[in-house]
Amino acid sequence: MEVMKIRLLAILIPLTCIFFACSEKDIETFHGRHQIYFDKFYMNALYPGTEEADTTRTSFFFYPENTSSITVQLVVNLSGRLLDADLNFGLKLVEEGTTALPGEYKLEESYVFHRKPVEEGAKEIKDMIELTLIHSDRLAELGPEGVQLVVELVPSTEVDLGQYERRRAVIVWSEVEAQPEWWDYEVQWSLLGDYSYAKYKLFLQTVDTNGELNGELIKENPARAIELVTEFKEWLLDHLDDPDRGDEYREILSTLKV
Repeated sequence: MEVMKIRLLAILIPLTCIFFACSEKDIETFHGRHQIYFDKFYMNALYPGTEEADTTRTSFFFYPENTSSITVQLVVNLSGRLLDADLNFGLKLVEEGTTALPGEYKLEESYVFHRKPVEEGAKEIKDMIELTLIHSDRLAELGPEGVQLVVELVPSTEVDLGQYERRRAVIVWSEVEAQPEWWDYEVQWSLLGDYSYAKYKLFLQTVDTNGELNGELIKENPARAIELVTEFKEWLLDHLDDPDRGDEYREILSTLKV
């Protein structure tokens, strides 16, 4: 009996230590000096990580004509002790990889990571910053590839840089949107007809303002896809008398397959 008790103690004591060590680690999730890093990886994670590089993409294509500037949001993460007040940090241009010209974007002198309540179970704090992207005449000539901007977080007396692969962010924007993969032969034959930049942009601006039509919708709910294209057809019919674009609308209408 004594031998059995000794064996049980030998098992329970290490388990108890592990339990308290884990508990202490959980309690200390938010401690130490602040470190800041983007949510996305700008390069593939170093071994043994498996995360892949991810670029933030946007396009003036999805905005009304003559839009002079748009904003893009970047998620920023913070580790370390909880904030007592808002934290300021900076961004700087990385010339390597940047094809955007100075007049095609705007970086602020400083950005703010806002103090906020932390959700239960969170391992890091998240906030959002915005960058301004400015339209230029050359965007249309550059096609779907557009221009690219690479920025890097700047440390300060208040905050250090976090994970190496997430210290930078890559942003790409364009004016011309490439033909979506879902706009295949079946869509050409039974819904929208041949792809054109003008047709797709008008469809998004007038009917599918939330970008509902995609490959998944066509597969899972073809009736809804037909309904959207039918609504587009009706819109065109109602605007054929437009003095400026009536001929354009009539031409697009002739290509629809519903």
